[in-house]
Amino acid sequence: MFDNIYPQIVPSETFAIVRDKVNANKFGKRSETVTYLLKDKIKCGYCGKSIIGDNGTAKNGERKYYYTCCGRKKKTTDCKKSAIRKDVLEKIILENVIEQIQKANSLDFIVNNLMQEQERQAQANIVLNLLLKEQRQTENSINNIMTAIESGGTTNTVMKRLRELETRQAELERQILIEKSKTAVQLTETQIKEFYTQALALEPKLLINYLVKQITLYDDRIEIEYNSPIKQSPDNDNRGFLICSKTVKLSFKVPFRTNLMQYEFEIEMYV
Repeated sequence: MFDNIYPQIVPSETFAIVRDKVNANKFGKRSETVTYLLKDKIKCGYCGKSIIGDNGTAKNGERKYYYTCCGRKKKTTDCKKSAIRKDVLEKIILENVIEQIQKANSLDFIVNNLMQEQERQAQANIVLNLLLKEQRQTENSINNIMTAIESGGTTNTVMKRLRELETRQAELERQILIEKSKTAVQLTETQIKEFYTQALALEPKLLINYLVKQITLYDDRIEIEYNSPIKQSPDNDNRGFLICSKTVKLSFKVPFRTNLMQYEFEIEMYV
């Protein structure tokens, strides 16, 4: 259990939700199998390798659970990333992910920025613009051939080229309709907001899978990227926009130690 967390970094309502979710995930409560809530979501900020679940046995025989850099554990890199207690990291991530969705001003900021991004995508549909450009060029070519035919230039080569252009024109019209339909179906503010708020009722593992795209972990910094209901282009490597930057301090008791164990992280959150 955590004691004497200072200062209060999340509202009491958020703390209560996270406490209930963490308690529901205690080891042995429903299964002997330990569930690592952040599995497949974390990468090491130093070497880029995955952060994996790990465990060990304390001197008193108690099992301890951690998140460890795979590169360091398997010695495939010279990474020096320290291991971090499973319960500590999961508590930090759950509290802060939930807090941003519960805060009205934060959620409004997310929704407004995603609405703007959706509009930018609609205006900058590169594929659609290329198709429209080719359509104009094809129409000009067809018009030029028709002018030549009207002037008596009806050779087999000209007619063959005309049929090719007409076939291509029909295909372009089909592809343009498809691309326009992609931007025509746009999400409303309410739909975007519901995408995030409905996750609060989920169990911890499902909540993380649903809301979190990726976590980048350093010894003193955590970068959290939310999933977005607005689909991005596969070529877009942009992380997105920053929604929160804060410092989190956490202290707790460790058996057989006099001093409190302390963690301090700079947390950045993106959508």
